[in-house]
Amino acid sequence: MPGRLVKYYFSRLNLIATYKDKKEYLKLGLNTEKFIENYGYLWGFCDIGEAKTKYGDFLYGFLVKYKSEKEEEIILPESHLLSEERAKNRVEAKARFILHVKSGLITYHPVGGQIEKDIFCDRFVDIFQAAYENMFVNVEIQTIEEQYKIFEAIKNFKYISKVDIYLHPSNPSNAERWKRIDERLKKLEVTGYRENYENKQKEKSLKIIEDDDITSKITMADDGYGEAAITGLYGDDVKTISTKDNPVNDQAPGDEATAEEVLEILDPTIGKIFDRYIK
Repeated sequence: MPGRLVKYYFSRLNLIATYKDKKEYLKLGLNTEKFIENYGYLWGFCDIGEAKTKYGDFLYGFLVKYKSEKEEEIILPESHLLSEERAKNRVEAKARFILHVKSGLITYHPVGGQIEKDIFCDRFVDIFQAAYENMFVNVEIQTIEEQYKIFEAIKNFKYISKVDIYLHPSNPSNAERWKRIDERLKKLEVTGYRENYENKQKEKSLKIIEDDDITSKITMADDGYGEAAITGLYGDDVKTISTKDNPVNDQAPGDEATAEEVLEILDPTIGKIFDRYIK
């Protein structure tokens, strides 16, 4: 197996759309012929495939960034002179992704300076929604945080002045810790839910750790179904921490390996993430 390792991040692809078969819906979106333009570059999906594992079906491929035409400097050996030639469809960077069909778990490796984490998520969503003409489809990619890290950080606040929570209903299953909240969102047919808490009294703290409802919602965001941000006095400074701060990640072979080889290496981390919804 190839030896070079790269960092893979784990997130949740939250899909709100009408479909009969989720796998076919995802495959059609990922196999789109559409490319979108952003700041002079074109972006699209390439080399889409699928793998069957003990966890169920995965879809995989690359998010590709390229230029339709680009001037490149070359050398003419016979004359020892430098020249320019026009290269077409030159790939600037590509980032592999692997998507679990049923749960929406998605792992991907960013490319420093070219396809950073946030850029990957933004372009992935843009392309997928463009595949369906942005009609009756809503896609977001939310970070899966190292479990309980945010609660460890919350305990270090001297006081908490603000809490912001944004949630998506799960698709398809939920964890016992936030099952009641998730089922309520689904019953109401909510596609997105926000709530905010503030305490503007000087050095007075919101008592969020003592509140089961709030901690359950933070846990749901922590598991990749939204985002939670907490603001307050941390040390000597006012600071905001969020469920995006400590993303689950692992190392696996780079693009020279097959998607199946990558999945084999990432198997322990994937298993731990799925275990969070069984407990």
